[in-house]
Parts: sequence; structure tokens; C-alpha cells
Amino acid sequence: MQGLYRPAERLMKPFATCFVALGLTLCSALAQADVAQHAADAERFLKLARADRLTLPVYAQVQQMFAQRFAEAGAPAEQQALLERYQAQANAELDRVIGWEQLKGELIAVYTDTFSEEELRQLLAFYQSPVGQKVLQNMPQLTAESARLTQQRLEAAVPKVNQLLSELGSELDKRKKP
Repeated sequence: MQGLYRPAERLMKPFATCFVALGLTLCSALAQADVAQHAADAERFLKLARADRLTLPVYAQVQQMFAQRFAEAGAPAEQQALLERYQAQANAELDRVIGWEQLKGELIAVYTDTFSEEELRQLLAFYQSPVGQKVLQNMPQLTAESARLTQQRLEAAVPKVNQLLSELGSELDKRKKP
């Protein structure tokens, strides 16, 4: 009796293999779709959070450095075009290295590695809400003020920290000598 089932088993084996392969292909396609959606959600969040503006302070600082160097050189106003040419070249180099198109893919990876799809959806929902928009609008000022307050308090600790560093150095020197 077993011999009668063998031809059927032989026919079913390729079908089973194809079915498994098809299942794996579908799973892979769904996983790729999930990855693509996850990345799309991360990009939407980054746009909403105005991440494309993260480097603007760097650009402003570089422009200020060129303007300061220009002023320190005592360059006459007639040479303003020279300053502007160098500032444009500096901007082009910054664009090449830290422009949004250069950073976007890496930032998307950072966010997809950190947040699940569901978490990104929740972040998007929050930042699209009125309070989320208020957070986004005020975050630069809040961050700057927080940094200022921290720096201000840190200045009070600097003398003591420097004293401790000096004492550590002295103690280490004493231990080196026999």
C-alpha cells in the first residue's frame, strides 16, 4: 500500500516547496513594507520636528566667523563681495557635509532604531496636536534657556572642581616619589 502513495508524495513535494517559498516571499515583502512604512513615519516625524533646520545654527556660526575675520582684517566695505563669495563657498561645503539630504537617511535610521512604528505614530499624533506644536515652537528657546541656567550654575562649581583637580595632581605626584 505504501508504494501507491509515493508518486503522490513526489508530486506534492515540489508544490510544498513552492508554497513555502511563496510564503517566505510574501513574509519578506510584508517585512519590507513594514520597514518602508517605519522609515516613512520617521521621515514624517523629522519633517514635523523641523529636523531639516537642525544645522542652521552651524551655518550662522560659520557665516559669523567669516564676517568677524573680514572685520578683523579691516577690509573696506567695497570688498563685501569677496566676503560673500567666501561665505557662499563655506555654505556649499557645509551643504556637502551636513546638508539635510546628507543627514536625512542617517537620522531616519536613528529614529527607526530608537522608536517602534507604533511609537513613531504616537509621536506624530502628539506633535501634530496643539500642545505638540507649542512644544516644537518653544523647544529652541527652552533648550537655550536650560543650557544658560546650567552653564550659570556650573560656573559656581568650576573653582572647586579645579581645586580638586589640582589636589589630585599633587597627590598623584606624591605617590610617584619614593
